[in-house]
Amino acid sequence: MGSMATRALILVKGIVQGVGFRPCIFNLAGSLALKGYVTNTSEGVLIDIEGLRLPEFIERIRSEAPPLSQITDLSITYFPLHGYTGFSIRQSLDCAQGMPFTLVSPDISLCDDCLHELFDPTDRRFLYPFINCTNCGPRYSITRLVPYDRPNTTMVDFTMCSSCRKEYEDPTDRRFHAQPNACAACGPHVEFRVRSSESGLKGGEAIQNTIRMLSEGGIVAVKGLGGFHIACDALNGRAVERLRERKRKSNKPFAVMAPDIANIEKFCSVSKAERETMMSNRRPIVLVRKRDNCLLPHAVSPGNRDIGFMLPYTPLHYLLFHHPLDTKTAPAGPHFNALIMTSGNLSEEPIVHDNDDALSKLADIADGFLLHNRDIFMRVDDSVIRVESRQLGFRSDGEKYRLPKTDREFPEPSSELSFIRRSRGYAPDPIMLCDEGPEVLGCGADLKNTFTLTKGKFAILSQHIGDMENYETLKFYEATLENLKAVYRAQPKAIVHDLHPGYLSTKWAKEYEPRTGEGIMTFGIQHHYAHIGAVMAEHGLNREVIGIAFDGTGYGTDGHLWGGEFFVADIDGFRRAGHLSYIPLPGGEAAIREPWKTAVSSMINAGGDDAWSLLAATGFIEKYGKKNLEQIKIIACSSELSPLSSGAGRLFDAVSAMIGVCDINTFEGEAAMALESSAQEGIPDVYPIELKPGNDCTIVDFSPAILAIARELGQIPKEIIAAKFHNTVARAILTMTTQMAGQYGICDIALSGGTFQNRYLMNMVTTGLSDLGLNVFVNRKVPCNDACISLGQAYLIRERLKREGVR
Repeated sequence: MGSMATRALILVKGIVQGVGFRPCIFNLAGSLALKGYVTNTSEGVLIDIEGLRLPEFIERIRSEAPPLSQITDLSITYFPLHGYTGFSIRQSLDCAQGMPFTLVSPDISLCDDCLHELFDPTDRRFLYPFINCTNCGPRYSITRLVPYDRPNTTMVDFTMCSSCRKEYEDPTDRRFHAQPNACAACGPHVEFRVRSSESGLKGGEAIQNTIRMLSEGGIVAVKGLGGFHIACDALNGRAVERLRERKRKSNKPFAVMAPDIANIEKFCSVSKAERETMMSNRRPIVLVRKRDNCLLPHAVSPGNRDIGFMLPYTPLHYLLFHHPLDTKTAPAGPHFNALIMTSGNLSEEPIVHDNDDALSKLADIADGFLLHNRDIFMRVDDSVIRVESRQLGFRSDGEKYRLPKTDREFPEPSSELSFIRRSRGYAPDPIMLCDEGPEVLGCGADLKNTFTLTKGKFAILSQHIGDMENYETLKFYEATLENLKAVYRAQPKAIVHDLHPGYLSTKWAKEYEPRTGEGIMTFGIQHHYAHIGAVMAEHGLNREVIGIAFDGTGYGTDGHLWGGEFFVADIDGFRRAGHLSYIPLPGGEAAIREPWKTAVSSMINAGGDDAWSLLAATGFIEKYGKKNLEQIKIIACSSELSPLSSGAGRLFDAVSAMIGVCDINTFEGEAAMALESSAQEGIPDVYPIELKPGNDCTIVDFSPAILAIARELGQIPKEIIAAKFHNTVARAILTMTTQMAGQYGICDIALSGGTFQNRYLMNMVTTGLSDLGLNVFVNRKVPCNDACISLGQAYLIRERLKREGVR
């Protein structure tokens, strides 16, 4: 008995636009002699198809989908035959009824096919700095609206020539419906200007002059995919020092771009996993360990064992390394072994993405400007990632262990990735949640801010916004929010903020409902509880967990500054079961910027009557003067001038300053990073601490450790002291967790907070907890620093509202 032809209406959801999905469906249908059509809608890709081999077609959709696509849902409805005579690709539809949405693809690096054409003298796009195809190029940064069609992108101003139009309309061509498709005859162009000029050189001459300026030690602002970079020759020490003086004014490490992995390996040790991450089509900055004989200037990454390296990800980047200077023959090798490629922004402001803004704001930093006229609609900074050498560690018996499995429909990034900053290449990839739920906006914290929108089964995390300290950042925040609300057709029913009354994000959230009159519900979630909530969101947890949140500072429910917290937490709330002992921060924020003041407070707190002998033993009296230290002691005794803090970050600051590693934070977390970098590996010893039982809350007192460190200064190397201190923090966490697991009968442990970006500490803690038979959950899809706060905020309130029947 022969098969009977059937017809189906198939809706495919996920990242299925701008990734070659329709031509893939067109060619698959043709190979199976099926009839009908495929189209983009604001909900996804809609396929109306009929024929004898329809079941085979449905089976092959997922397995043969384009590599950049991510299918999250596929629904099928069967209908009577229509009688189509062929298969076609129809114009996109915007079906806004019922507020459907589709996922937006992140920006993708240049593919190998386009790279080959870029340097092929016989190709019509030879040396064209905006070459792209369906498999690569800008997406999120140029998307104004969905569906992802050219009129909804910043390419709308460029009319395709006949050759580009032919490619764009041919379903068998690699550039079929590649929205940024263009060539030198019809597309964007580059322009080079020196600092004071009103016009400049265009095309190949622009790139050649940029290369010459960089080769001569100049500093150039380069417009990239999601904003401007500030570039200079990374091996030119004078250029790097000049850039640091003009731009950084701190010791914060610079990002570096190399033409290939071989050049990176001249300066750093690169593991197989790190190499694969760097070479992936997302092209993040990856933190890799310096070689002992690293020839890069100290000013590239002062006081740090690691350097953030990335590979080129746009054709313009490749041309800066390989564009011929005098002939149409490519150079024998790259012009540079490495280029500094740091974010083009003023201190604490978002990355600059507009030509006019760059020319005005970066004029005191850059000697020249390499501009282009393809507008960036959504600025997106580079992502920064650390690739763990192991998933969470190895058991002491050598057996590798893994995170507990959870059912996830949405493909996850490698479980070995640890995000420091999640932005270009990853945003706005969603976090898959367990099921449908109400729409909620998590506003985040102030440092390393992101926001999160929940929609359907997804949590959509914004790209890195930055520190909410000025008007420019707030406008960027608002513009990004409005864009993602429009793209995802999100209308939040609730808005969630941090408890800190001084945070700009908190003030903005509290003013949102009165300002808009939208009747939105407003909630506050404690900072460290939100950290734990972010881990729960990633792993689909809604049961009780032991949450360990270690960071610098966050506003506590008792009005003090928290940051070394042990919680029993679930969706409904948390119980504070333990915390690091409070110490005064002399002068508040002044102590955060000047860790030596926190060290003084810690020694006074630990030493009591013997405090002055401690200060003498550490050399503080000689270094800072007794009069100055007496003043700090008076300030520390004033509750009005010195808030109490249980922050783990402040403890690391104090020890870093005590042993002379770093006494001034020129950027957030510098002292703690320097302390980690100085720790000698292979040291097993620990310092004493004291666990003090309180009213349902154990105090973890590091005073005995502070006393022991002061006694050992000058007796043993500071590298060993740093290692012993790290071991002590890890031992304290393991002891507290063991005690809580037994007391509460909980085996699921969630770790979060910026302190866990410390690789030394994280490996010890996760290995130790796993050896105890506990389930360890950490942030993998989002950073563990304050960038994850918004996800935790949104998830916790979303789950509560869902239980209350809110949809």
